[in-house]
Amino acid sequence: MMRKKKRKTKAHPWRDNIEAIAVSIVVIVLFKYFILEAYRIPTGSMQPTLMGWDGGIHDRVLVDKFSFHYRDPERFEIVVLRYPLDHSKNFIKRILGMPGEDLEIRFGDLFHGPRGGPLEVMRRPRRVQRAMLKRLRTETEWRTAGAGWKAEGRGVGGPGPGGASYPRTMTSIRDHYTDGYPPKLAAKLDTRNRQSGVNDVGDLRITCAVRAGEQCSAVHLELREGQRTYTLSIPGPAAGEEERPAIVLVDDSGEVEGARVEADEPWRLKAGSRMSIGGQNLDDLVELEIDGEVVARLEVPPLEGERGSRVGVASLGGGAEFRDLEVYRDIYYTSARQKLTRWEIPDDCYVMLGDNTQDSSDARDWAFARYEIEGEAGRETVRGNHRPDENPIIAPEGGGTSTVFLYDELGERRVFQQPPATTLDTEPCPYVPRELIRGRAVLVVWPLVPSLDVYRLQWVY
Repeated sequence: MMRKKKRKTKAHPWRDNIEAIAVSIVVIVLFKYFILEAYRIPTGSMQPTLMGWDGGIHDRVLVDKFSFHYRDPERFEIVVLRYPLDHSKNFIKRILGMPGEDLEIRFGDLFHGPRGGPLEVMRRPRRVQRAMLKRLRTETEWRTAGAGWKAEGRGVGGPGPGGASYPRTMTSIRDHYTDGYPPKLAAKLDTRNRQSGVNDVGDLRITCAVRAGEQCSAVHLELREGQRTYTLSIPGPAAGEEERPAIVLVDDSGEVEGARVEADEPWRLKAGSRMSIGGQNLDDLVELEIDGEVVARLEVPPLEGERGSRVGVASLGGGAEFRDLEVYRDIYYTSARQKLTRWEIPDDCYVMLGDNTQDSSDARDWAFARYEIEGEAGRETVRGNHRPDENPIIAPEGGGTSTVFLYDELGERRVFQQPPATTLDTEPCPYVPRELIRGRAVLVVWPLVPSLDVYRLQWVY
């Protein structure tokens, strides 16, 4: 029986290549649409958390688009969203107000609570706090007091009792526009027409490495806020064996009753040894840290009235050296000149704010410009993002008429005459519906600009 010859399969290299390319394109499109996409940050509304500087530095961030297919966005996440006032554009903001709650700005802080209920200060997870803090340039700005005490670079100290305070010349720590930037980049920022140094900032953090002398009975970190001083005390080598680190709240009339907390265990510094210490007053919670561990916490009521602030270090009984001093201030949410500072958030909507609160288009100002025009079905209302000098553009034509150029909420260009069109009141649009949120920013992967000390490779919090 004769075997049948196998038919040779004809090769179709072009067809195979086209199929491979088509499959690759489909995979890439699906990956980009459903899983991960890279975005370029165009503006400075999230600086310095995410940078978009007109001088040429624009962060590239990777955005996770998969997670929100099976869960809802969470508070404090930085997300990419369709701009509610122009769906053709993407914005990137931080989620701060959640569905069904009330949110309010008070003295630069955020307060929230159940709809119609009492509000309390919004407390952030520690890693979010760290991401939002702005490091201040304190070199040459420490004022010293005490025999032999000197300030040099990022350090202060002396052979005997004494102390130092920051700022040396200004009356208070304020929200300067360039805070948080590398010095070389800060020098290039255009601060004209920006709110800068207007508000006193009381939410502060200080860290350092301390070396105490044998005669030192205690070292102090001091945080001043209005009429209050928070003294964070750590026993020195000359202290008693049962002394404990403590936080004490003192106002201008003296120590506040009950406003003192101590660590659970006795502890004191060793003579001549360097130890990392830190303290902060953030979100109405004062904390004392030793070697990175929080050893004492004191909750404090919101401060009303005067907000002037300072930080300081001190050594009691003997000398000490404080090195690697770093001072940070928190974001101060500006409320002056904003349209909205309180929100009653509908279900399935969110409130978004920019980390660059001095220069951000966000829920404080979003509003529609509205016109009533003659449409195909009669009179209709059209609306678009209200941005002075940008949208709408009104071109007078004489005789009491004008041409209006308006990009509407879908990003389409509308051109009409006024009259017969009539101007309606602006309409606030501060909320972002759930369906407009596209993904969360997870990683900054670029740029690297060594000449400006900019190294942008970091997780996004």
